Amino acid sequence: MNSSVHISVVTPVYGCCKSLNKLYERLNKTLTTLTENFEIIMIDDSSPDNSWDAIKKLSKVDNRVKGISLSRNFGQSRAIMAGLDYANGDWIVVMDCDLQDQPEEILKLYTKAQEGYDIVFGKRFNRRDGFIKRIRSNLFYFFYNYFTNSNTDSRISNFSIITKKVLKALKKYGELNSSYPLSVNLV
Repeated sequence: MNSSVHISVVTPVYGCCKSLNKLYERLNKTLTTLTENFEIIMIDDSSPDNSWDAIKKLSKVDNRVKGISLSRNFGQSRAIMAGLDYANGDWIVVMDCDLQDQPEEILKLYTKAQEGYDIVFGKRFNRRDGFIKRIRSNLFYFFYNYFTNSNTDSRISNFSIITKKVLKALKKYGELNSSYPLSVNLV
């Protein structure tokens, strides 16, 4: 592992080609306030909108941008896990690429983590999803909680920061059917 990377950002990409340049700009601006030693790992989950070409262009502009192209659509959780396999940072941020997770909020996650936490998850208070997507999400969490006898908060998003220690534990766990963030016990 490259020990000089302080923060890795892992973001699965599907259907968001148009937001990738803006995402990169905002991540670059935010992360440089913390460190110059960062990497942005974008995982193309076989997106139908030429996202891979956009990722390749960004990686040519800035060698801190890394791209992973999956052979087919594996889904968001597996795309995240693929990105985590390549993350080299002391701290790893996981976020969606569609800018619902505001890159500037990484500063809050990082600051909270500096208080001694190995895992900090973001919580959405206002989702900008459409009505149908909100209904589907709520139904998913209802059934997930029911069948797993869990109490998962649907406002908890993928947006998180974890330490390298937590990443090593996730890799060791290595369950193929795990779901990020549901693979992490929340307290």
